[in-house]
Amino acid sequence: MPTFLVTLAALLWRALVPSISVAVVLFISCRPGIAAASDIHLSLPVDCKIGSVCSIQNYVDREPGPGASDYTCGRLVYDGHTGTDFRLPDASWLDRGVLVLAAAPGKVAGTRNNVRDHAPGKYEPDRIKDRECGNGLTVDHGDGWRTQYCHMRQGSVRVRTGDHVNRQQPLGIIGLSGKTEFPHLHFGVRYQGKVVDPFLGTEAKAGCGVAGKSLWKSDLLADLAYRPSGILASGFTDQVPTLNQVVSGRHRHDQLGRKAENLVFWVMIFGLQRGDEETLRIMAPDGTVLLRKQGRPAKKHKARWFTYSGKRAQRPWAAGTYVGEYELLRTTGGRRQVVLKSTAKVRME
Repeated sequence: MPTFLVTLAALLWRALVPSISVAVVLFISCRPGIAAASDIHLSLPVDCKIGSVCSIQNYVDREPGPGASDYTCGRLVYDGHTGTDFRLPDASWLDRGVLVLAAAPGKVAGTRNNVRDHAPGKYEPDRIKDRECGNGLTVDHGDGWRTQYCHMRQGSVRVRTGDHVNRQQPLGIIGLSGKTEFPHLHFGVRYQGKVVDPFLGTEAKAGCGVAGKSLWKSDLLADLAYRPSGILASGFTDQVPTLNQVVSGRHRHDQLGRKAENLVFWVMIFGLQRGDEETLRIMAPDGTVLLRKQGRPAKKHKARWFTYSGKRAQRPWAAGTYVGEYELLRTTGGRRQVVLKSTAKVRME
């Protein structure tokens, strides 16, 4: 290089060094880190209304050791759970093709689409070893953020590795694949490889009942407000039902024959708490109480709970509409009150 060009280059470098130094300092000070991790904003990853159709069955386990607590110190969780479970009421909803949606824009980092769906409570541990997520995908959002979507329907994943996805873009359909006993989407969030509770963000201290900053978009906060308990489904049947049958969507009849051997009213809830008491009633078409069952106080917490009561036919049932009523009583703030109600109807013809 000619001498005058070398000299010119040296002069330009000396002139630019201060500016480059400032730019580097500014870049480093603004680089995303733990303090800036909440910059990601998450949309709802399922296309269903929370609280009326979908429910949050399990949250991230906040206990650093043995035991399990969700972010409120409640019990909607199990030991070691790493995500948020958005569940459908029962498997009959699988026929409606409830969509899984991208919670934020990003690039697909990996997918799986060939795991067979199974019946509720019938997954085979040996068959799904190392594939407990079932069908699903991971999306890389940049700056250390990733989201994971699990238990989707076989063959429903619509994107491939390397695809760019937009916020709320359909990714597939909720299914029953992998290690799951009921239909739901397991939604996981990680920052720099570590599990993040989306209800608290990255700055929250370990444990439950701590301060944090939600990663959910602000317009979702009301719908995603914590519900310690909820009704999943209820109905009438003429047989003694099992939990797996109810989760499968069976034993919910709008009409039964007057010669049915039994009349059974059942209810499935989430979040039964110690000390809760249940009442089930069946009302005859003329308004009289055909049956009333008063349960004993619950001895321990149950993430899922299923109960029923019924009556055997002594003669053909009277024609008309029978009504099942369920109430769950709980002591809250020193006062006993009804915290859950459900009603179901069946017509005898």
